[in-house]
Amino acid sequence: MRGELDRQIDQLSSTVVTMAGRADEMMGRALQALQDDDVAAADAVIDSDRALDRAYEQMQNGVLATVALHGPVGRDLRLLTGLLHVSLHAERMADYAVGVARTVKRVHGQEPDLDLLEQLIEMGELARTVGRQAMAAFVQPDAEAAVAASRLDDSVDRLNAGIFQRLVRLAARGEEQLEWATRMIQLTRQLERYADHGVDIAEQAVFVATGMTRELSSEALSGD
Repeated sequence: MRGELDRQIDQLSSTVVTMAGRADEMMGRALQALQDDDVAAADAVIDSDRALDRAYEQMQNGVLATVALHGPVGRDLRLLTGLLHVSLHAERMADYAVGVARTVKRVHGQEPDLDLLEQLIEMGELARTVGRQAMAAFVQPDAEAAVAASRLDDSVDRLNAGIFQRLVRLAARGEEQLEWATRMIQLTRQLERYADHGVDIAEQAVFVATGMTRELSSEALSGD
């Protein structure tokens, strides 16, 4: 019975790692599509989301079936609960990658501000780093690494604030820049939320490692 529980947990863990990796890959391809103004690449990102949705449904069913069949307690139950939450965050992160890809299609052919575009790509790559490091902390699980991953979100937030101000100024220059700037403001929100879900994964890493629920937002950590 113990061996079967371990096997199911290993299988579910592998599925979650794959989901998170695919979400990260989708965001990477969406950012590349943004940089290249590549509609075909954006469409490929959008189409790939179906696989993440199916994997999330399988994870829900798998975790609930494992809990019902084995009645796990202690660390096993924490891990299964964490897997359920992380699968949701990975699915949402993929949705934000799709949001970026859809923005690529909406601004296709428009002249970007190249400096701002570079900053947007930088922000997106930082958001990906938050997600990857948080996921690595969850797999360990390692509470200290989770906290370190969450702190990277501060850089995402700082970039977001600066980019937003520049986009507002760009939009005010005239109608030619207005639509692109407005779409990019929406895109920064997608990137910010992607990183926020990475922080949520880091919180699950802390929970699995320690059994404690800890909020790892910048506000919560400011008193450390």
